[in-house]
Amino acid sequence: MAMEVAFLAPSVSQPAVAQHMGTAPGPQPSSGFGMKLAAGVCSAAAAVGLASSRKRSKTAARYTTQTILPSLAWIKTGVKASELQPTELKALTLAGNDVLIGKTEAGALFCVGNLCPHIGTPMSEGADVIGDVIVCPLHGSSFKVTTGELIDWCVSPPIIGPLTGLIVDKKNLLIFECRQGGFLGSGEVEVLVDTNAKKAYEAGYWKGLLDAQGKDDGTYY
Repeated sequence: MAMEVAFLAPSVSQPAVAQHMGTAPGPQPSSGFGMKLAAGVCSAAAAVGLASSRKRSKTAARYTTQTILPSLAWIKTGVKASELQPTELKALTLAGNDVLIGKTEAGALFCVGNLCPHIGTPMSEGADVIGDVIVCPLHGSSFKVTTGELIDWCVSPPIIGPLTGLIVDKKNLLIFECRQGGFLGSGEVEVLVDTNAKKAYEAGYWKGLLDAQGKDDGTYY
């Protein structure tokens, strides 16, 4: 008679076996513990941010524009005085300055600003030289070429000219000192100009834009 022998293995749970085989992670924190940890981290970050904001101080915006000082220099024009006839005019741009060199009816050399102080009409586009006076081709304003002194302001055409003159304050014409270089003045004409004039204008332009938003010292109107 055959005998059956049963071998009973000890009862072992699946988690224990898995842990023994190295296929299951160790003890995990409960979901409640994880939520508490996350909340603690957020609270700490908020506290740090609040402390940082209390330490920071507001810095007032300050707008500044550079002060450009004049820098005068003699600039050669490439033109000899002998090449200019009486009452003849020649427009040039020297270091950012629009100038007009010419001769009076008596043949005296002069240099003035090429733009009429009324509305910026180029004098070189048809201005007349009468004696030592230059007359703007657009509205007939006239100036002494030796001093820039205003003689007549917007006299033509009738009615329209004087009306246009009312919108701009009367001004003298800009003049420049000039000379003939070379031995005994036989060389080309030289003009004394401010080489920083363009930079000074641009600095004032940007300051004006800042004033449109707020004062250039950082305050407001």
